[in-house]
Amino acid sequence: MASDLLVCLACRSVSDGRIDLRTLARQDDELLCECGQRYPVIDGVPVVVPHPEDVAVETDPPVNEVLAHLSIYLDSHWGSRGPLFERVAALPPVGSTVELGCSVGGVLAVLPGQRLVGIELGLAAARRARHLLAGEDVPYQRRVIGRHYEPAIAHGAARAATIVCADALDPPLVPGVFDRVVALNLLDSVNDPGQLLPVVDALARPGGEIVLSCPYQWITPDPPFGADPAAELVAILRTGAGLRAPYEILEEAELDWVLRRDARSQLGYRIHYVRARKGS
Repeated sequence: MASDLLVCLACRSVSDGRIDLRTLARQDDELLCECGQRYPVIDGVPVVVPHPEDVAVETDPPVNEVLAHLSIYLDSHWGSRGPLFERVAALPPVGSTVELGCSVGGVLAVLPGQRLVGIELGLAAARRARHLLAGEDVPYQRRVIGRHYEPAIAHGAARAATIVCADALDPPLVPGVFDRVVALNLLDSVNDPGQLLPVVDALARPGGEIVLSCPYQWITPDPPFGADPAAELVAILRTGAGLRAPYEILEEAELDWVLRRDARSQLGYRIHYVRARKGS
């Protein structure tokens, strides 16, 4: 476990521009901070959020929502993956990588790199990611139609990765140390899209890179981007507006992304993909 990269949310503070961080130590089924804060480790997944007791278990939200969500993303991450996964798998290897919103871990399975951390707020998805990246096969219920499911198996691939149940908008991570920060199809899926890019930027070291993709299907009624969000995102990166440094655009592409809902329906998206290097 990359415990030296995990920090306590309870005593993290900023004073005179300097960040006071305290890392967490594993003890049995908890992560402990010297301030006294404790975070549970559930099924091998640390739960590092301000109020760990509030993290939803698999029957809350309703079990049918969990089953449908897992069916969609286990299919897309561990079944027929498509061009986005091919693009990510072809990236040059780096040392340390964090993926925000890693879901069930399929991207981490193909990301080149030596030290991988995945952040996922959904505990049900995070637990599956942890088992699959340990090389285990994970049974699940694959949706046929409506509330009808059939047994299926996602076949894992062993990768040395730490999965943490945490909020991508407030990740419990040491800032400025990651060689690569990945956030795929996440920008339009968080409640505060304007906060995500500064978080990604803060985690990347100078000279490191970020990898983003998005179909711009906003869940929030008031997104911070206008009629051409792809162009606006690239402009922000190039100028460094609101960020710690400007970025050099290394790759930009439009890719197809398909999510299977059931045997009779699927959702198809055209996603904007950007890879950029942070200035020193």
